[in-house]
Amino acid sequence: MSCSEDPSEGIGLNSTDQVSYNFHVRPILSDNCYACHGPDENKREAGLRLDMAESAYAALKENPDAHAIVPGKPGSSEVVRRLESTDAMEMMPPPESNLKLTEEEKGIIRKWIRQGAEYQPHWAFVPPVKS
Repeated sequence: MSCSEDPSEGIGLNSTDQVSYNFHVRPILSDNCYACHGPDENKREAGLRLDMAESAYAALKENPDAHAIVPGKPGSSEVVRRLESTDAMEMMPPPESNLKLTEEEKGIIRKWIRQGAEYQPHWAFVPPVKS
């Protein structure tokens, strides 16, 4: 599937909707990625932390020419390449994890990156706003 296709539309998002990190992206990353690329330093793989923008945007330790997330450029983001890979040595989540993102979830990640990959503080730390 190319980065221009948008299966995220099948989950109530249309092509003009803004993807929310807290509402759409964080749950996907939390369920599928944070076990190896989250806050637990003892379990972190490849020195990559996807729960913090600074780490996700930084050059990868194993490949300084690549970045996990390049805001606005899903085609240049290693996360997208790994999510779409069919090579068992490169695909994420790895097959042995028994985790797998749906095409809709992959579409949400691509769309979020295309829209600028804006991280938001955890919802519990965001003051409520009257609608």
